Parts: sequence; C-alpha cells; structure tokens
Amino acid sequence: MSDDDQELDREIESLASQLDDDKMDAIARRLGLRDDEQVHRTQADGQCSFCGRPQAEVGAMVSNGAGARICGECLASFRSS
Repeated sequence: MSDDDQELDREIESLASQLDDDKMDAIARRLGLRDDEQVHRTQADGQCSFCGRPQAEVGAMVSNGAGARICGECLASFRSS
C-alpha cells in the first residue's frame, strides 16, 4: 500500500470517527435503512454498498446491522449533497 493510500485510509477513519451515533442514525435514515437497524463502524471485509469497491481498497467503512456498508468517499459525497 502506498503512502498516499495509507494517508487516505487515515482520513477516512478520521471522518468516520467524527460521526456521533445521532449523525450515523440520520445518515442511515436518509439512505433508506430501517430506523430500527443499529449503525456501527466496521473493519470487516466486504464492499461499499454504494460504489462497490472492496474494503481492502477503501479502508474503514460505516455499516448498519443488516450489512449495508458505506466507505468514507461515498460518505463524504453524501454529506456534501
């Protein structure tokens, strides 16, 4: 992994860590996830549910209890819209 990739991973992890539970729940509702699904941060292997890129490529993701995941880049795009 290049230094640029490692820096991007750190930025994504930093972005995800800045979200409190209320913000994560609001994102889940806006993404159409059920209100009763618990949303949490994950390092588990998988793909972003929105862009389809693997965890190995995008780093840390935010996930809900049903397994939907969003990477930092998609999350940043969502937050800016």
